[in-house]
Amino acid sequence: MIRRIALGLGIVALAATLAGCEPTTPIATPSPSSIVGVWHHGPDILRINADGSFSLKDAPLGVIEQAPAKASGAPSGPDESVTGTWAIGSGGTDAGGAPGVQLTFVSPRKLGQNYGLTLIVSDDIPPQLYVFLGRSDSNIRYTFTRTH
Repeated sequence: MIRRIALGLGIVALAATLAGCEPTTPIATPSPSSIVGVWHHGPDILRINADGSFSLKDAPLGVIEQAPAKASGAPSGPDESVTGTWAIGSGGTDAGGAPGVQLTFVSPRKLGQNYGLTLIVSDDIPPQLYVFLGRSDSNIRYTFTRTH
């Protein structure tokens, strides 16, 4: 009798959980042409070139390292500049597999502990590129917007 009650409660809980789930539409993978251009975060400039190269100028090291930051505070560390190559890939598990722009550092080859950085592509119109500062559930983002 207790087993039947427990089984019944389990089925009711599962049904209630599934009823609350709504299917989500994945963010479409962007075309390279929608990523190429000049992106800004304040004075920080990210140039993504059609030839597969990029340059990032004056971004705080805390952005490259995705170090935790207070919601009202700026990322930590000195400003850094880097050049390298880029490709469209996954924004990783923090972004639920959302599309990302993977930056691979060439000069310098390494900043802090990192050889690259993945910027997540938002589903906003126009799209934005961002990284989480600290844990993704803090929802503190460092966002680049495209200028034409």
